Amino acid sequence: MEFTFKTLDDVDYIGKRILVRIDMNCSVDPETKQITDSSRIDAARQTLEELSKSKVALMAHQGRPGSEDFISLVQHTDILRDLGFNAKYVDDIFGPTAKNAIKQLKNGEILVLQNVRNFDGEMKNASPEEVALEPIVQELYPLFDLFVNDAFGAAHRSQASLVGFTVVLPSVAGRLVEKEIRTLIAATDTEQHPWTLVLGGSKVEDKVKTLNKLLSTGRVDNALLGGLIGTLFLIADNKVPESYSAPIEGFDAAIETARELLSKFSDVLILPEDASVERDNQRIDCGFKDMNGDPFLDIGPQTVKKYISIIKSSAVVFGNGPMGYFEKEEFATGTVEVLRAIAQCKGVTVVGGGHMGAMAVKMNLENSITHISTGGGATINFLTGKKLDLIAALEEAAKRM
Repeated sequence: MEFTFKTLDDVDYIGKRILVRIDMNCSVDPETKQITDSSRIDAARQTLEELSKSKVALMAHQGRPGSEDFISLVQHTDILRDLGFNAKYVDDIFGPTAKNAIKQLKNGEILVLQNVRNFDGEMKNASPEEVALEPIVQELYPLFDLFVNDAFGAAHRSQASLVGFTVVLPSVAGRLVEKEIRTLIAATDTEQHPWTLVLGGSKVEDKVKTLNKLLSTGRVDNALLGGLIGTLFLIADNKVPESYSAPIEGFDAAIETARELLSKFSDVLILPEDASVERDNQRIDCGFKDMNGDPFLDIGPQTVKKYISIIKSSAVVFGNGPMGYFEKEEFATGTVEVLRAIAQCKGVTVVGGGHMGAMAVKMNLENSITHISTGGGATINFLTGKKLDLIAALEEAAKRM
């Protein structure tokens, strides 16, 4: 397959000083703040091994400011060392400490920079040319010969560390980005139906916009909802009270879109029919009328049974985001059973996103699912036909090269 962007095959990188952006945004235990799944770090292994004769500075994010998983990259560096890499961490991004450490890099060394989202400008989404003016880019790019982007999980974002360097440095895709694009093109090149989307998770404001685009393509026959996006649509449909919107970030902006989608795609959108709540530290399965304001942490057994039936009879299934608060074992049932059904489906099956993909790996389902992607929002955006911001930026860089 011929790509529209350049890869490591197209450049000389031995002995060069290289800035590598990967996605190692891992699942983190909200109480202990310990990484519970490192599959995204492992996914970058091939690229980092190929750069073993180069001087590598590694840039990544973990969580976002204010979130429970917004931690440093110290643990990530330890995991890289456990994988056999000569990695060290610096608690700086583009200040004097980071710059000095970058200048002193030797071949075979990896320097992990501080979580890039400690820099406020990183959260800005704008054109590559605009974010290239951010200090994180302007201060760092003169120190490097090449920019390698292997952060497929964040490929749908146009932020400084992801696309800004493509304006000012020769830039190529890493092996993971290359593999993801190749596999997703092959997996989506089908007109088979029923085409089923399983959508859960917590990034509701982003996901409801993407869901709107995806439903508008006419590709989706069934959209099975769970997690906080399922809760959003249940509130929009007056099935559960608005008091359940408390954990939904961007609720006010998303609720009207949800109502519009319900009116336009009522035959496609399939909502939970019952709930599992936490009451007296126990899982209680109940109807919506019996939730009593208790935390709504998973889809109920009736919903699970319905979703399994639809998934198993589908020709294509794309799963993105857990069905509930799977970090608590007793509320992982919905996610586990849905993943098991995806693995048993005879059609084309793709699971995207860190959390759901991590659970599939933990359940040893890799060989039963067509493709487990490292991207969540990136995978779904790809399905809408939208060119990913990362790919568009790499294409422009290729033209300049």
